[in-house]
Amino acid sequence: MTSKDAGCEPDGVVTIIVGDGHRSNALGEAAWRHLADGVIAASQAPETRVIVVKGHGDTFTAGSDLTEWEDADLSSVERCFAVMEQCFETIEHVSVPVIAAVEGSALGAGCQLALSCDLVVAGSSAVVGMPIARLGILASPAFAARVSAKAGTAIAADLYLTGRSLRAQEAHACGLVARVVADGTAYEVAHRLAVQVGSLPSASLGAAKQTLLALSRPALETPPGRHAPTVEIGAFHSAVAAFVHRHDCAEAS
Repeated sequence: MTSKDAGCEPDGVVTIIVGDGHRSNALGEAAWRHLADGVIAASQAPETRVIVVKGHGDTFTAGSDLTEWEDADLSSVERCFAVMEQCFETIEHVSVPVIAAVEGSALGAGCQLALSCDLVVAGSSAVVGMPIARLGILASPAFAARVSAKAGTAIAADLYLTGRSLRAQEAHACGLVARVVADGTAYEVAHRLAVQVGSLPSASLGAAKQTLLALSRPALETPPGRHAPTVEIGAFHSAVAAFVHRHDCAEAS
């Protein structure tokens, strides 16, 4: 993750770039921590008005780097999921608006990253979705809440139970995406939107952000003594190994 040398542009917009162009910008545990730290640092700079999050190159992010999980034990997977969730909550709770510019794919944790932003601008052929059931990943209350808050429980059930992805126009129709634009222009449009948003009083923006979050994401509480698992470890290991094998074969061909 980079943030254009952590500097704020003259218009008050900070751009944070996700990934390094490899593995569709999939992020490992350290990268999720780094992304959260970058968002915090950018939001605390007095000149920052709005943050724009985009992927490196022509895609947003395919989510988590599954190669880190190929031989991971359950505690390591649980730790990484906690770091991911902390990153999403960081974006949701920083004082300045955050806009996602999505090209290509925003899948799994990448979809959650986009939805944790206040607005999503997507290229017309972008796809978003939560195909986690295919990997033996168990939908967490927080993950499900982000989808259902914007698209409703029917769409959330469709995505989680089938694992299918939505093209940008369908995602826009159900509320997951705010604006659909021509491919290759998502960042340009998101930046213009950020400038427009940033011209408004900061107190009003902060209040709007926190009020909307409170309405759409009521506090999620786990009953005392209960810990919701993140994966079914047997199915998870088999699915991750198969995915990594397919990816390695594709790169070799």
